[in-house]
Amino acid sequence: MKTTDPRDPLDHKIDALLASRPLKADRDFTARVLAATEAAEAQTTTAHFSSKLLRFALPLAAVFALAFSLIQFTSPKPTKPTEPTALSAADMQEIFLLEEGLTSLALLQDDSLGNGDLLTTLEALYFDIQS
Repeated sequence: MKTTDPRDPLDHKIDALLASRPLKADRDFTARVLAATEAAEAQTTTAHFSSKLLRFALPLAAVFALAFSLIQFTSPKPTKPTEPTALSAADMQEIFLLEEGLTSLALLQDDSLGNGDLLTTLEALYFDIQS
């Protein structure tokens, strides 16, 4: 129970008023309190069930999300090699030109790049191709 401050005159007035007019509860007060208590208990039971469900469902959902994201990173099983793919004439010509270009670059590096200035030579070749 609250103790009143002896220095506060308002507390004294309230205490005197309550002493002269005691409060009485309504006749149905007990029934209303019991009904409210039962309703609150039913609500907490429902909340308790949903919290248990969330405690189980959220980690389970996280496991499923992790499993589905890891499926992306698994490599597929190697398939049996079928017949080799045939190269078209354009593909063979491109491979030939690339091989020829790399061979000439290797020869160029052996002949004129003894000092290791490959970047300058490549820049000069690039600018020569553009102009």
